[in-house]
Amino acid sequence: MSDVLWFLSATVYIIGVLLASFALQSKGIIAKEGARKAVHILVSLTVFIIVYCMDDPWLRIAGPLAFIPVNAVLGRFSGERLAGLVCYPLSILTLVVLMEHGLLSPPAVVSGTLAMGLGDGAAALVGTRFGRHRIGGKTLEGSFAMMILSFIIFIMFGDASIPAAVVSALLAAGVEAFTPRGLDNITVPLVSALLMEVI
Repeated sequence: MSDVLWFLSATVYIIGVLLASFALQSKGIIAKEGARKAVHILVSLTVFIIVYCMDDPWLRIAGPLAFIPVNAVLGRFSGERLAGLVCYPLSILTLVVLMEHGLLSPPAVVSGTLAMGLGDGAAALVGTRFGRHRIGGKTLEGSFAMMILSFIIFIMFGDASIPAAVVSALLAAGVEAFTPRGLDNITVPLVSALLMEVI
């Protein structure tokens, strides 16, 4: 399949996720926070298309670049946290640009993006549902979920050894716990990707 078709497929997928999330939320099937985190998690999966299915560097950066202003507009009208919405595609854009310049490997980019999408998404959902103990600005239960998922991601996609994955997952969870809300969408993927690259 050509790069253009992969790009269009990823775009259609993201729009579909957004529309489905909005529809489920408006019908009261899922709560606003659940819908927001479902989008957070599902959109991060497009990193596989960006990194492994597309070769054109301009198309690789076009998607994240386009969604920065789109998310800014959505944030204005939806009342969502603007920093988080803008930092999400900005962080993916940054990782892809670093990869294109040979500063990050594909596994590091995938690991960083998934740590943000799956790890941070799980942390918010678990913290909201089961969180009882505060740490930094987040809950200990949410941070534990972030650590476990990050560990699995670093093993599966970052090619890290078990000791390296444990240390990296602890650091990623710590960064997520102590970064102000919204800005963790930039700190978590960058720190996670750099850890996987160094390791």
